[in-house]
Amino acid sequence: MKSVSLSLAVVLILTVATMEPVKGFDCVKAKLSLTPCVPFLTTNVQSPATACCNALSDLKASVHTKPEIRAACECLVATAKDFPNLNKDKAVQLPRLCNIVNVDFPITKEFDCSM
Repeated sequence: MKSVSLSLAVVLILTVATMEPVKGFDCVKAKLSLTPCVPFLTTNVQSPATACCNALSDLKASVHTKPEIRAACECLVATAKDFPNLNKDKAVQLPRLCNIVNVDFPITKEFDCSM
């Protein structure tokens, strides 16, 4: 279990290096901060870690403008595509499980960020 999480974290870290930050939004920072969410989203862990929920809350609070929201969406959708075992249902439930309301987009592979 630890090796799967560690491997996924390494993939996450390697993929963030190719993303360019948009003014006010840093994809690399966002992806790294959401690393605690990987076990919940990709394994049989039943609930997200507190660190995951805190990171998601911080991410939501850090995007204010449409370009920032779109950049965050594109960043997370691209990241989701790097995880073939991402559980879509858990990804959609994550904001609710973390008590975060009015999320602009789900963390899924299929979401269209063109809003």
